[in-house]
Amino acid sequence: MSYTFHLPDIGEGIAEAEIIRWLVGPGDQVVEDQPVAEIETDKALVEMPSPTTGQVAELCAPEGAMVQVGERLIVIADGAAPTPAEPAQASDGGAAATPAGSAHHTPLNANGSGAQKRPLATPATRRLARELGVSLEALVGTGPGGRISDNDVRAGVHGASQETSAPLSATAVATERSFPEAGSHQPVGLTEDQRIPVRGLRRRTAEAMVRALRDIPHTVAMHHADVGDLLALRKSLLPSAEVKGIGLTLTPFLVKATALALAQFPMANASFDDAAQEIIVRARRNVGFAVNTPDGLVIPVVKDADRKPLLAIAREVEALTAAARTRTVAIEQMQEGTFTISNHGPLGGNFGTPIIRAPEGGILGFGRATPQAVVRDGEIVARTLLPISYSADHRLVDGDVVIGFCQALITLLEAPVQLLVEEG
Repeated sequence: MSYTFHLPDIGEGIAEAEIIRWLVGPGDQVVEDQPVAEIETDKALVEMPSPTTGQVAELCAPEGAMVQVGERLIVIADGAAPTPAEPAQASDGGAAATPAGSAHHTPLNANGSGAQKRPLATPATRRLARELGVSLEALVGTGPGGRISDNDVRAGVHGASQETSAPLSATAVATERSFPEAGSHQPVGLTEDQRIPVRGLRRRTAEAMVRALRDIPHTVAMHHADVGDLLALRKSLLPSAEVKGIGLTLTPFLVKATALALAQFPMANASFDDAAQEIIVRARRNVGFAVNTPDGLVIPVVKDADRKPLLAIAREVEALTAAARTRTVAIEQMQEGTFTISNHGPLGGNFGTPIIRAPEGGILGFGRATPQAVVRDGEIVARTLLPISYSADHRLVDGDVVIGFCQALITLLEAPVQLLVEEG
């Protein structure tokens, strides 16, 4: 008897996933709910658990392969399968052919129940541990529920160096030193060209960017906002935010201002439906914000940002940013976005031409606020100016909306007390 596990539907609108890494191999014994694979969609990195107990008979696709929802993922022999065998053709209806157990899936960090105790850690942390040659079983997690963090792994490296544990293999050392990860900025002493496979989030991002530039006619506007008062307001709010345990960066102000400006210009918050040839004007202002990770950009979403108090947005941005950087952000926390912002100021950026995230209708890029000389009332004075770059879908908006939306945003940033007014 064998049990064939098909890739379940793991999220709204997600039709396929990439197998990043198999955690088991043919012949391995597995228990129910034990993670068997790391897979990545265009939304998140997740671990897929085994639906039954038994022995792995077949891995149905190699690492790096794209698997469609309903396609065969793994075959487990001698398991307690709800149905005895797989259909002859996966195309005979993935939903009908997939047993009820295959719809059981857990998000990132599933802790395998059963005889084997699997340390709690994200796939990204497991990958770091493999690269550094650290055994997760030897670590004590300091995160919530005993979860092992990246810092725990790095501390394990130092601890291992003081003991008689085995060093990194020559292959692992050579790989770590010779091949920078995609998006890495560390200089590497290469003596010849190296090829880096484009996989996971980097592949998803590349595909999305190509589609966006191919399908969406971008129009770009660039402006400055005088944010001296905004920075002063942030400074005045820091003590109260600190008391509440909130890290108050500039991003929450940008999220709130963007959402309020979108409320004034609904067409800037619209989407173009190619199939139906209709414009969808969104009723909610759900603002996504770009978070840079070693694997690429992750876009968590602050839903109904125009209706939330500033400090509530700050708390949410802080939590979502931490989750995005450890790849523990839930799929639902990255769905339903209607507009995106990218704050590249901390990286030293200025103006840019940000690419719209389909099916959204626009994106804002914010650069680094710097003191500059400007003319006010005939006098040259110093002002702190924030570069703003706005890319819009020209099928949705014309110049009047583009300029009007930018001016509304600038007004909110230059008179930031409006960001503190709660909807009543």
